[in-house]
Amino acid sequence: MDKRILLIRTYQSPATTTTGGPVPPLDLLYMASAIMKAFADKYEIKVLDTGIGALGLEEIKKEVEDFAPHIVCLNSLIFEADFAHKIAAVCKMVNEGAIVLMHGQLVDMAQEYILRDRNIDYGIRGEGEITFVELLESLEKRVDPLMVKGIIYRREGKIASTPLRPYIENLDEITISFAAWDLINIKEYAKYSNWNGSLKEKFYMPILTSRGCPFPCTFCSERETQGKRFRARSPENVFSEIQALHERYVVKEVHIFDAVFNFDVERAKEICRLIIDSGMKLKLAFPHGIRADIMTDELMHLMRKAGTYKLTYGIETATPRLQREVKKNLDINQLRDRITKTAQTGIIVGGYLMLGFPTETRDEMQQTINFAVESDLDVAAFFKVTNYNDIVQFYQSRFESLKERQGAPEKFEDFSYYSQKRSHASVSVEELNDLLLKAQQRFYLNARRIWRGFFKAPHKTGFLKNLINAFGLILQSYLINRLTNHRSNIDPQMAPAQHL
Repeated sequence: MDKRILLIRTYQSPATTTTGGPVPPLDLLYMASAIMKAFADKYEIKVLDTGIGALGLEEIKKEVEDFAPHIVCLNSLIFEADFAHKIAAVCKMVNEGAIVLMHGQLVDMAQEYILRDRNIDYGIRGEGEITFVELLESLEKRVDPLMVKGIIYRREGKIASTPLRPYIENLDEITISFAAWDLINIKEYAKYSNWNGSLKEKFYMPILTSRGCPFPCTFCSERETQGKRFRARSPENVFSEIQALHERYVVKEVHIFDAVFNFDVERAKEICRLIIDSGMKLKLAFPHGIRADIMTDELMHLMRKAGTYKLTYGIETATPRLQREVKKNLDINQLRDRITKTAQTGIIVGGYLMLGFPTETRDEMQQTINFAVESDLDVAAFFKVTNYNDIVQFYQSRFESLKERQGAPEKFEDFSYYSQKRSHASVSVEELNDLLLKAQQRFYLNARRIWRGFFKAPHKTGFLKNLINAFGLILQSYLINRLTNHRSNIDPQMAPAQHL
């Protein structure tokens, strides 16, 4: 092997919360597979997930020193930007000649502004499989990568960008190879909190069956990162991957990370039928959200029969005005009915809800909270609205010289769903934080929900343990709220939202 490539998932927990956690970095595994396919053994590849072991900068520095990569690619979310830039600086500190790339949501939203940091040499926009391979080829030939679509780089001392690469149309052509999967310890991820909550089996493996989202929701970055058209793998291709993972790794639980798995209902039903007909005893979960308005009774029952034990609906708001305003366009009565019908199948039903939309009033937020509390949802995650477009202004105004900066009055973490310092709504930050806390209290301190959740929970002991922790955190938050006048310091997300 001639050179070494280090792929880093710059995971950073956005808050003190049990919601979310490090998940297998599918983007990096897809890119690793593409590199292996294109270059055979030319590159030695290592994947480093900073969420596994909660690695700090000193530990990351040691990993970089030991592996001595020639090329580093950072995969980062927006609120991880501060951490990502520090990691880039560490990589250059260890080896100034190393080439540092960045890929992921941060690049797609901040675009050329990330290169204001001289520690970053290239940005890869959109899907990275083809772009990374072509960029490596240009680096090998030491030619200007002007013809490589989808990159940001420095050309003659100025930041330049090439045209966006068209999205991959035939997703059956790309896959994660076993060699790429073997770059991570898949079972380690089961030790951490994840978006799904408690697992049915000892470990899980995630897959993507589609990319892109055709829905115009204004609060989501999916359309910017994966495209505005739904692109899907064939049912046979999806089933083949699940079967291969089942046979190779003896995986019994699969999490589907699609933005909108059920957009093509017939395709979704066929995937379920293939799993059912195979006789594989799988457990399936959909932690990234399902569209409730296009869910059908038949699909719901096929999903259950195929092994689905938990799914989460993207609800966002229960006010008709805001449903229209943010272009989610869900019918609230239909949504309530779909939640009830899903719960009746025995599936654990989760809901993602957001508070703090621009112009949203306290009464409208209360309406969303009331909807969640009174519904048949088993789990609810209450998030604070984020305006991703603010990231460009943030770079412009506060990070003119990233390499030389000694700090900033605000942190990139404020772009997370858990920021305690932000309110776009018609209420103060303190009032919004208070509403988020009370939403958690009202939803989880509910006898009917607790009783039903105990019987649905994958593991009873784990459910009780998490429930006790939830009560403790809610009580702690309540006492802090009562004993201090600095209510903005309260963490509105302290109560675990994924305790089932």
